[in-house]
Amino acid sequence: MRQLYLFLIVLFSLPLYAQDFSDEWTGYFSFATVGDIDKGNGRIYAASENAVFIFSTINGSTITRSTINGLSGNSISSIYYSEAFDTLLIGYENGIIDIIVGNSENVITVVDIFNRVSIPPDNKQINHFTEFNGFVYISSGFGISLYDLGQLEFDDSYFIGDNGSQLNITQTTILDDYIYASSTDGGVRRAIVNNSNIIDFNNWTTVVSGSYQAITALDNTVYLANGTQLLQSTTGINFTLFQQLPEVIEDLEANGVELSVVTSNTVNIYNTGGTLINSFSNIPDFDSDYSASVILNGSLFISTLGSGVVRVPLNGNEVSQILPNGPLRNDPFNINAIANELWVVYGEYSLTYNPFPLTREGISHLTTDSVWDNIPFEDVLGATELSFISINPQNTSQIYISSFNSGLLEVNDGIPTTLFDENNSSLRPVPTTTDDVRINGTAFDREGNLWIANARVPNILNRLSPGGQFNTVSFENDLPTLVEEANGIDDVVIAGDGRIYIGTSNQGVAGYDPNTGDFARIFGEEEGANLPNDDVRALALDRNGSLWIGTRRGLRVLFSPSSMFTNPSVSTNAIIILQDGLAQELLNDQFVTEIVVDGANNKWVSTVDSGVFLFSPSGQETLFHFTEDNSPLPSNNVQDIALDPETGTVYFATVQGLVSFDGSNTGPAENLEEVIVYPNPVRPTFNGEVTIEGLTARTNVKITDLTGNLVYEENTVGGSITWDTRAFGRHRVASGVYLILITGPDALETQIAKLMIIR
Repeated sequence: MRQLYLFLIVLFSLPLYAQDFSDEWTGYFSFATVGDIDKGNGRIYAASENAVFIFSTINGSTITRSTINGLSGNSISSIYYSEAFDTLLIGYENGIIDIIVGNSENVITVVDIFNRVSIPPDNKQINHFTEFNGFVYISSGFGISLYDLGQLEFDDSYFIGDNGSQLNITQTTILDDYIYASSTDGGVRRAIVNNSNIIDFNNWTTVVSGSYQAITALDNTVYLANGTQLLQSTTGINFTLFQQLPEVIEDLEANGVELSVVTSNTVNIYNTGGTLINSFSNIPDFDSDYSASVILNGSLFISTLGSGVVRVPLNGNEVSQILPNGPLRNDPFNINAIANELWVVYGEYSLTYNPFPLTREGISHLTTDSVWDNIPFEDVLGATELSFISINPQNTSQIYISSFNSGLLEVNDGIPTTLFDENNSSLRPVPTTTDDVRINGTAFDREGNLWIANARVPNILNRLSPGGQFNTVSFENDLPTLVEEANGIDDVVIAGDGRIYIGTSNQGVAGYDPNTGDFARIFGEEEGANLPNDDVRALALDRNGSLWIGTRRGLRVLFSPSSMFTNPSVSTNAIIILQDGLAQELLNDQFVTEIVVDGANNKWVSTVDSGVFLFSPSGQETLFHFTEDNSPLPSNNVQDIALDPETGTVYFATVQGLVSFDGSNTGPAENLEEVIVYPNPVRPTFNGEVTIEGLTARTNVKITDLTGNLVYEENTVGGSITWDTRAFGRHRVASGVYLILITGPDALETQIAKLMIIR
């Protein structure tokens, strides 16, 4: 039976080499929350939520590793560095282990535990690594696994509970002839470490019952953590109280010379005789909870849950912080971009638009020199649940950030200056409250007015003029159900004719025409507006004026959105594609979170559980589909998308971190001397899109027939655009010669190309 078991383990331990995505992708991870830490060869290895940074105590350099470099991107639960093998092991809550050998750029992803169907998903967490005789003993939620560091393959797994049942092993340690394992549900058990049949649970003995979070050995003593109690034993059997601590013990590690005991606010260091030789607590400027610690080259390094790693010299010199540059958190909720800049906020609300419990967090700003300038919560004038960002296109140093609890925050030159709420504006709180002002979607019109969505009040729309005056628009008489039944208002978009479109939580799409004062609404499935769901989470107007609508259950397009004001029975359209020879509805039943239109009129669409799509202008072709499996997206739950209008860089805000993709557009050319159009001619058998390359940034491209009829127009972002050979996305143009009129910024440079289409 044992031979069969070993065969199965080896069979499934073929290493998977993760892909490096750094050529086209960039990661922007927060390293403030560090759950575990290790040391070796003059370096500190720190595990943040789903990325790692490595600090050299020799030259002070820091490098980071994330999904961009091949890490799994899941929640990290443990980290360990083997000096003997120069190998870093990163363990995750889902059982995956990433391995980096030496300075290799390659990441080996070990999925044996993750793939074991006999182990429940909640029992796969990697809790701790202990190295002994060339092997690593992996403490996990089900037992102990043995990994060969020389061969980079699994050996045995030990199920040491009663009758071979699974136990949540929190840590192991080895003293003399025995290996000890602490658990939360089976006490402390030990076995002779060199027993050839240690895999048999009958060879493990329970030495003490109870629930224990850590165990380690120093000199000839085993130390055991039980809540706030630190126990000790020189026999390995009879444990006595060594120290009663005021807080729960978070980490327990011995380095052969000293024992470090970490609680959320204190690190105590004991020598081999059990004497307390150092104690560190209440370190000024670093009030975040502690999680673990190591001692290296005369300094104590403490990992914290909010301040990165704190370095405390044992000789009393100045305390310092080790924290790679990054945003405040790894769960961005809303993002917005301008040329070479990005703004990020972290407020959130539930599926039903409930903002409680409130998020009290600041703002992150990626500046032009690729540095994060983080605004702490203490500086945002008390605004909680910051959930939506609008940048003034006429003054990009002026930012308005919606709070789904406190009103509207104005930020000028990176400094929060005014919080608009019920006391100094027309914004109003939810009925039955006095200060719960729920602002979400906002948008600027061409005159510089900011239109503001105020949820669960009669005056759903507010207008803030460039001069600072507020005006309100009441929906109570014309669309009373929006006031009475909509829990939340999501996106607000404004068409070129000034009409405003609003996505609602359960009332479809509402419209308002500021020029006439008219209201409109489309809603309902089948007999109604053909929406897949009335919970609208994303709206976008494309380059042809069509309104793209993302709901909790799919996608729709309204080709002439202004018609909803004149035709009460107007219907939206599903995008029908062929998949495996069958007609399918594009994104059928998918929860759409955001839609962004790029410079080529392609559509970026994010979803709750299927990652990100890039569709052609008509939606008929999928140009990209990024997921955790084929890209460095740290999660398939993508909450928002932002597009840099100058570089074409696309940012993705996921629930586990922020990344960007730089490969969707070619870089802008310096001039228009080498414009290329292909394929040319377009032959009858060609069903793709025409590409125009060699464009400068902010180029205007017009395509006309020989008589001057305009069939397409686009303003570029990067150095290329595509055209689906349709007249503004509607019907395919006829055979003939078409002129491509290209005008550079400020009309200082022009170019004309010809394209032949043969149907």
